Formats: sequence, C-alpha cells, structure tokens
Amino acid sequence: MRSIIILCLSAAAVFFSSCSSPKTTAQFYQQYKHREGVTNFKMPGWLVWLGGGIAYNSVRNENSRAYIGLARKVGKMRFMASEDATAIPAEEISAFLSNIRRNGYEDLLQVKDGESSFTILARDNGQKLKNLVILGFDDGELFFFDMKSRLRYEDITEVANRILSGERPGRKQKEEADPVPDGQDDAQAAAPRA
Repeated sequence: MRSIIILCLSAAAVFFSSCSSPKTTAQFYQQYKHREGVTNFKMPGWLVWLGGGIAYNSVRNENSRAYIGLARKVGKMRFMASEDATAIPAEEISAFLSNIRRNGYEDLLQVKDGESSFTILARDNGQKLKNLVILGFDDGELFFFDMKSRLRYEDITEVANRILSGERPGRKQKEEADPVPDGQDDAQAAAPRA
C-alpha cells in the first residue's frame, strides 16, 4: 500500500513539474503564440522543401543553386515576436532556456547587456544540426525563432567560406579585365576600334 502511495505522489510530482514551464520549443511556441500582443508565424517543412525545389530548378547561376540546395535542408520554422513585456514574462523565458539546455541544446552564441539578451542555441547529433533556436529579449520585446534542419556542419562551413571569399548568391564574379597593350593608356584601350 505504501509503495502505491509513493508511486502516485511521484507521478503527480512529475506531472505538475512538467506543467510548470515548457520543456521543448514546440511547447513554448504553443503556450504563448495566442497571447495578446504576440505575433506568430509557422512554416511547414514540406513547403520550404517544395519552394526550394522550384527555385532550384528555375535558377541557372551555380552559386545561387548551391545556396538554394542548402535551403532545401531546412525543415519546419516557427517565429514569434512580442512587443508587450507582460505577454511572456522574463522568468518564463529563463525557465524555458534552462529546460531546453537540459534537453540537449547547447549555446552557440550568447550576448547580454543589462536587461537585454540574445541567445542562439543548437541541438545536433554529432554530424548534423537538427534544431536551431534564436531568442532575443530587449526592453520587453521578444523575438523567438525555431528551425528544424538536416544541415551538416560541412554545409555551414562551405557557406561561410563562400561568403568570406566574396561569393554571394545572385552576384556574378568579377571577370579579369583584358590587359592594356604596352604603349596604350586606358583611354586608348577603351576607345572603339575603327
């Protein structure tokens, strides 16, 4: 009899502790998305994949196609913003961050300045980035972005290298100009020949 009571109390404690604050990004989004002063948007993964496929087939620039190919590895996205500090209290945001950190999310970037904070967290399986969360809080304004993905770390490195080398989507690489023959100045070389 005593073990049944202990079992029931343990189950109740687990149930009520799980109800206190959201443990996943989906629970956080669902809990606050319909509150007064909160704007939300969700895009399903199949729509991202389909849109990426249409764009990939219609673009001929190889650099752009490489970026669109990476975008097709992005899944479901959730966005939520609030300008009202009372819609989502700062204590709830802190509890949410603590919960997802305990559930496998790791900090990629964290910036704090007084009451303002900006945090990027990720969860991976060692080779692929499975989830990315961006959470910003400043003067009562909140920005929340959650994304599922199949991006590999090599994909992210490739994009970073392309950007650092000056390769950007939609931008044509500068072609080397024809050298000016000896004895001519730039104006003579540019003038049309008769």
